[in-house]
Amino acid sequence: MSMFRLSGPPIPTASIIEDTHILSSLEMIAEAAILAGSGCAAVLGCGACTEIPIRQLGERFNRVDLVDLDSARLKVAGAQCRQWKETKATFAFYHADLTGLISQLEPLAHDIAASAATPSACLDDFGQLLTSTTPSFWRSPDEQTYSLVVCSAILTQLQATVRRQLENIFSQRFPAARSELSAYEPWRKSLWNFARRLEETFIDHLEPLSAPGAIVYLSDTVQVCWLVQSGIQTFTTEGTWIATRTSRLADYLRPWNRIIAQRQWSWFRREQEGVYWGRLYGVQAIVYRPHEVRA
Repeated sequence: MSMFRLSGPPIPTASIIEDTHILSSLEMIAEAAILAGSGCAAVLGCGACTEIPIRQLGERFNRVDLVDLDSARLKVAGAQCRQWKETKATFAFYHADLTGLISQLEPLAHDIAASAATPSACLDDFGQLLTSTTPSFWRSPDEQTYSLVVCSAILTQLQATVRRQLENIFSQRFPAARSELSAYEPWRKSLWNFARRLEETFIDHLEPLSAPGAIVYLSDTVQVCWLVQSGIQTFTTEGTWIATRTSRLADYLRPWNRIIAQRQWSWFRREQEGVYWGRLYGVQAIVYRPHEVRA
């Protein structure tokens, strides 16, 4: 819902379908950890840690906090961490919604859906609910701040998690009107505004979460195109969409944030979706200091 088409139909080839995304992510986060030094680290939206060099973090930091909404994936990460007896870090696992919005919105959305006379009225009220509810972003129970904060491909997922909850409630109430979720323009506009506001406030939240002199690793799938296979190693696409506010992830940062490193790479994701063979993402990653460091 938050994507916009760019001109030009890129036609990628996939002679080697290799997950450069994971390798690039592991390498860049490891470099960010070295810059951060020691202390405590947090991985927000850690998932199963497939793209996080979690063992290296455990060897470098005294404490590593791992946060994710998916309890099953968090358990996988936990089982992995408990195998390493020689790491010095204490690992802490938090099953939590990073935005704090789901618990606020779900009961209100159920009430709205139950009393809505029409699908469009329901979506209008859902849009108003999204724009009027303030996120309560995750912080550690003891108000810990971190030398390293890792946010790997979660910025664009913040709104998606909340959106799916509301769309599921809508579909249960109006199962014959599912098409309105993508066709009803006021709902699309509400989602776009909500996503952009949530992303901006999340970036602001990373500053109080970070200790003085901290390092933040931020990456996301800034561009995406859906691929249709046209040959053994050839694919076509209708175009490339922007999944973020602009085509530059760095545009989210504040003037006082100091960028230390930037990279970009392509990520092939082979997953059949109807006529689509998979997706090609344009990933961008930034390592930066959220606080100005004074001499």
